[in-house]
Amino acid sequence: MTGNLNKISVSVLAVLMLLCASVKAQDTTITIKYDTVKIQKTRTITIVTVRTVPKFILHFSAGLNTGAMELTSHNGGFSRDDFATGKNYGARNGFGFNLTGKLPLNKKGSFWLDIITGFDRFQSDIFAKNTEEGKVYYNSINGGVGIEYNFTPTNKVKYFFGANPLVSLISGKAEIINPDNNRVEIKISNSLRIGYQAFLGLEYAFEKNFGVNLGLRFTHANLLMKKSETPTQDETVVPPVSTVGINDNSSSDLIEFAGWKQFAYFSANVGFSYFFGVKQLKYKVPER
Repeated sequence: MTGNLNKISVSVLAVLMLLCASVKAQDTTITIKYDTVKIQKTRTITIVTVRTVPKFILHFSAGLNTGAMELTSHNGGFSRDDFATGKNYGARNGFGFNLTGKLPLNKKGSFWLDIITGFDRFQSDIFAKNTEEGKVYYNSINGGVGIEYNFTPTNKVKYFFGANPLVSLISGKAEIINPDNNRVEIKISNSLRIGYQAFLGLEYAFEKNFGVNLGLRFTHANLLMKKSETPTQDETVVPPVSTVGINDNSSSDLIEFAGWKQFAYFSANVGFSYFFGVKQLKYKVPER
């Protein structure tokens, strides 16, 4: 009997110890708190701006001219004998300006129709001051329609070259001082000639509607319709005034001031351009 009581006591004690251990374990439970942090990935978006082809360009330029072939003289100065015998025009240097309207001929803007008008002046004493034998000047009012090719019509920098036939109305005035100090006035009457121009240049667009331009041009103004005529003299004025054309188709000594002469020259120009109808389109570049 006593032995059974002892076994029961031991069993009860064991159960109590297990319950105490369980309660203690529950009291020592550790709770861990944590936060969820979301990290956003950085994305780079590339936006490009594209300009459309202008619907019309108004191009103004001005610059210096220097003569070629017979439009040259001794250091740009006047030579009485060369002018009188038709060896050259007696002048080399000058200045001028051009106004050009440009219309695109295709959607890409590669080919353009150019409508050109301009004024050029040559003067024997513009730089050289050797006027002991006389002086001369020429005015050329010209215009034409031509074709231009543009390499980069939608870029800020637009490179181009082209050519056009040219109609020129050339006139002027000369004064010859003879060795006896006798002065002869010569009126160079309006002379209509047909020639051509070839040019190249660039336009830089500071803004979508405005920019500057630089260019080089070669002009041969009297390729066709050359003519020489005998001067007529008006003796009623003092000093007497002789009237003659530019006399550019004869090397005969029988016609005064006549010679086979080319009215040709180079020009270096700078100016500004207006671009009409340009739109700026923005595009998102796809991510790679």
